Amino acid sequence: MKLFLKIMPLCLLSLSLNAEVFSGFIENDVVNGEDKHYTNGIAFTYLSNKDTNDLNKYDNSFFNLVSKIPTFNNDTKYQTLGMTLSHLTFTPDNSDEQNKIIKDVPYAGVVTVDFILYKWEDDFFHQYMMTLGMVGPSSSAERFQNTYHDITGNKDTKGWSNQLEDNFLYNFSYAYGYKAFKYDFSYGKMDIINNFRVDVGNYNRALMAGSTIRYGNNYPNNFNTIGRVLGANENKLLNLDSKSNKNFGWSISYGLGYSYTDYFYVTNYDKSYELDKLKDTAIQVISLDTYFDKLVLSFTYKTSKFVSVNNKSEYENWGGVSLAYLF
Repeated sequence: MKLFLKIMPLCLLSLSLNAEVFSGFIENDVVNGEDKHYTNGIAFTYLSNKDTNDLNKYDNSFFNLVSKIPTFNNDTKYQTLGMTLSHLTFTPDNSDEQNKIIKDVPYAGVVTVDFILYKWEDDFFHQYMMTLGMVGPSSSAERFQNTYHDITGNKDTKGWSNQLEDNFLYNFSYAYGYKAFKYDFSYGKMDIINNFRVDVGNYNRALMAGSTIRYGNNYPNNFNTIGRVLGANENKLLNLDSKSNKNFGWSISYGLGYSYTDYFYVTNYDKSYELDKLKDTAIQVISLDTYFDKLVLSFTYKTSKFVSVNNKSEYENWGGVSLAYLF
């Protein structure tokens, strides 16, 4: 956690952007009454102002660098830069065992910084993401988890001496989403958003596709996609300022997707744990979003498989809360 706090201000300064949205997000498996596997995640996301494709408006070395790559120069109306800082915690099922547990998820903490570029219009987006991070004791996941347990009155986990060692993580991803259907009712409206994502690197190699149906009233023209299985969903923050008026708005959405995971560092790097590749899993995301003048309060409930042992896996659930502020 110490490394996480040190990285955050440095990354914000490096972007030198006039922020449009800042969001905090936390999710946990407490909704299961359990404390295992992917057990906790927190994230802070920062998105720049919506802008046209006028490169002269950005006095930013990072944007100037990526804008020279031909793939990023597609003819879209808007572009947005962003960054997400994440801290994820992973533990085995039995937190009382001090020795290494074979055939279960190892203790691990992951800290990552995502640099994000959106090229988008009102009905579709392209997302390009570069992820840099660390896994291991430098994440301070042990201290973070046990401090949280002390506050909530839970017992400390005892096997952190076996956690994965420090290592550098990197990943690159591309995501595309589009609104396949929109309809306004006499009271309320609905839309259907399809999305696709591919991840490559030494942290996560996966393919994901899904579709989300949303119904509500006075919600913005943003993108309530499935997003990532673990952690924040930046797509929901895109175009939040498009709400037609300042009155209260709300929406409820249901997303269903499919993911194929070829490799995930936490479960597949250390072969001595004898864990299989997860491969296929369905993903379910239920979201309730409430929209005020400058604030967005969201609740999510995710269901997905996370780990495979002897080619068997079970679905697990995580509940999340996020609060976004529009500048």
